[in-house]
Amino acid sequence: MAARVAAQLKEETGAHVETVKGGLGEFSVHIDGHKVVDTNRLWYPAADKIVEKIRRILEE
Repeated sequence: MAARVAAQLKEETGAHVETVKGGLGEFSVHIDGHKVVDTNRLWYPAADKIVEKIRRILEE
């Protein structure tokens, strides 16, 4: 999932994206040191929804 979201963000926004291995089942997104997406192994939103949320934050 992380690779898919990273590739989509790079392609659609041109943002610098860095992936870092997290804990088992962890998927979180940080922008400028602030956690904006936090999921766990029981709940993963669709990659498109994550990218849309990040895009809205970057536009603010």
